Amino acid sequence: MNYKIATIKGIPIRVHITFFLVFLLFAFIFTITGWPFGFQHVEPSIVRYILACLTAVLFFVTLLIHELAHAVLAKSYGAKIQSITLFFFGGITAIENPENKRDMDPSKDLNVSLAGPLSNMVIGAVLLAINYLVFGSIFGVPDAANQTAESIGIATFTYHIPTVIFLLGALNLLLGIFNLLPIYPMDGGRVLRAWLAKRTSYEEATKTAVSIGKGFSVVLAVISILTFQFLFAILALFLYISASEEGKMFKAATILEGIFVKDIMTADVVAVDESMSLNDFIRFVFQKKHPGYPVTKNGIVVGMVTVDDARFVNEAERYAFTVKDVMKEIFSIRPDATALEAFNEMGAHAIGRLIVLDDEKNMIGIISRTDLMTAIYLKDSFKEKAKQKEDFFG
Repeated sequence: MNYKIATIKGIPIRVHITFFLVFLLFAFIFTITGWPFGFQHVEPSIVRYILACLTAVLFFVTLLIHELAHAVLAKSYGAKIQSITLFFFGGITAIENPENKRDMDPSKDLNVSLAGPLSNMVIGAVLLAINYLVFGSIFGVPDAANQTAESIGIATFTYHIPTVIFLLGALNLLLGIFNLLPIYPMDGGRVLRAWLAKRTSYEEATKTAVSIGKGFSVVLAVISILTFQFLFAILALFLYISASEEGKMFKAATILEGIFVKDIMTADVVAVDESMSLNDFIRFVFQKKHPGYPVTKNGIVVGMVTVDDARFVNEAERYAFTVKDVMKEIFSIRPDATALEAFNEMGAHAIGRLIVLDDEKNMIGIISRTDLMTAIYLKDSFKEKAKQKEDFFG
C-alpha cells in the first residue's frame, strides 16, 4: 500500500506502508544506542526521542536524495520517471526508458546506477568534514556519552547536533558503499549489468547480473546468520527474492516489447450502457464471466466498470445505482503500440485493462493483464521448445 506524499520535479514521491515500520525501528535503535551511534545517555528523555526521530527523518531524506539522483540523471537522458517509492530497506525509482526500449545505452545506464551511491558518499564525506573542521573530530563532541546537560532548553538539544551530523555522515557512507555491492537489483548489480552490457546483449547481461546477485545474497545471508546479524539475513533474503523477480520482470518485458497490442487484444468487445443498474450489471457479469467492461453512452465509450466497482455499493442499495455512478476513467492505447507499452501503462495507473482506440478514437478492442500474461507464457513456451529442439539436434 503506497501513499503519495509529494511531487518533486514532476516525479510523484510515494511512501510504502513498510517504510513507517523501518522509520520506527531506526528511531528506536538511535534511542537505545550509546554515543557516537545514538543518544542513549541524553537527558532529559524527551530530547533523546526528538534527536532520534530527527536523525531517522533526515536519514530517510538522504535516501530520497539517493533516488532523486537516479531519477534526475535518467530524466536528463530522456527517460520517463513514473514514480519514486520509499519502502522497507530503501527505495525504488520506476524508470521507463525512452520509447520503452529495454536496451538503454550501457554508458548512460552505468551513470544512472552510480548516481545514487555517489550522492550518498558525497553527503557522508561533506557531513563528516563539517564535524572535523568545526569540532576537530568527525564524531563531533568528544565524550558525549558522559555529558549530561543540567538545564532543559535549546542548548540541551543543540549540544548533540554534532552527533546527528556524524550519524548521518557515517550512515550515508555505509549506504553508498553497501549499494555498490554487485547484488542485483541494487545499484552495484545494475553497475555490473551495465558493464557486462558493453560486451554482450542486455538480456545476457541481466541474466548474469541476476545470477551473481543471487549468489552474493546467499553469501551475505550465511555470514549474517553465523554472526547473529539477523536483520542483515532478512535483507539478504529480500535481495535474493528481488533479484529473482527482477530477472523475471526483465524477461517478461523483453518478450512484450516484441508483441503488438493489435495482435493480442480482444476485438469482439462487449460493452454495457451507463444506464444499466448495478443489480443488472452483477447478473450480466455472471453470464459473461468477465470482470470488467467498457461503458458506453449512445455508442461512445465514456468509462470502465468492473465487478469490484459494483461491490463498493451495499447489496441492498444496488437497485438504486447505475453503472454510471461507479464507473472509472478510461485509459486507452493505440493498436500499433507494443505490449510492453500496455504493460507500463497499466502499471502506471494501477489498472487491469486498456481500451484500444484507432486514430478516429473508435473502440476496436480491449487488452487486459490476462492477455499480457498469456502472451508471455505462450511466447516463452515456444521459445523454450525451440531452444530444446536446437540443443537436441545441435
